[in-house]
Amino acid sequence: MAGQTGQNRQIEFAEELHELQSKTLVIGDLERWKAQGRVVPPLDGFDFVAVSDLDEAVMNDNAPDMVLSPLVADDFDAVDVAMKLIELRFSGRYRAIADDLPDAELIRREVKSLAPQLDFDLLLMPRMAGE
Repeated sequence: MAGQTGQNRQIEFAEELHELQSKTLVIGDLERWKAQGRVVPPLDGFDFVAVSDLDEAVMNDNAPDMVLSPLVADDFDAVDVAMKLIELRFSGRYRAIADDLPDAELIRREVKSLAPQLDFDLLLMPRMAGE
């Protein structure tokens, strides 16, 4: 995956989601999102959960094929989520979302070294013009 542009990775990720047409669990700080006025709309195939609620019951109830989370949040990061997913014996794809990074491969290697059995990758969002 080295050498891919941010746009190519976005297209690849969109294709992965389309192919799955299944269940994706989105992990985030739901209380903070609500406090900021963000609405979590109901989306077919997507369930939203706070990281503190990530447990065996949530995984069994949702049976996700893919888990999404931010790379870094106020109370957790991708390593925390990866370790929890390993503990819960998750066997699907885990993708952490981040702004474009100068050395994304370093983060990929770090997570994969800590959780080699996990299908982990980054979804890098290119910066908007003027940012």
